[in-house]
Amino acid sequence: MQTHLLEFDRLVSYDPNSTGITVDAIIGFSDTQISVKTKIDTGSSICLFERIYGEQLGLNIEAGLFQRVGTATGSFTSYGFRLGLNVAGLEFDSLIYFAEDRAIRRNVLGRHGWLEMVRLGLIDYERKLYISKY
Repeated sequence: MQTHLLEFDRLVSYDPNSTGITVDAIIGFSDTQISVKTKIDTGSSICLFERIYGEQLGLNIEAGLFQRVGTATGSFTSYGFRLGLNVAGLEFDSLIYFAEDRAIRRNVLGRHGWLEMVRLGLIDYERKLYISKY
């Protein structure tokens, strides 16, 4: 058996009582930022946040890049904006989408906009997440 070693810049412990793997993310611009509890979702194609957070940043949600999001139970509309994203002290320039519908109450870090820019290690039994920029 061949051994493979990986090195990571950050170690984040996450709450074992929380559903899913939840981390703190900071989104926004240099002068306007908000902190959001966010799920890591390897099955999501995009980074998606609740509409209210985009509005708190002063964005006109419907002026963003249109994206229809499909789920196992249906689909909904979202709008994307190029924003700063900070997770575990690592900063990214990301395309972040906001749900059009206020009833969508989910914040996720998905493939495009985050996962494609990180190396990620996970030891779920110990609730440890290892992260580095790719």
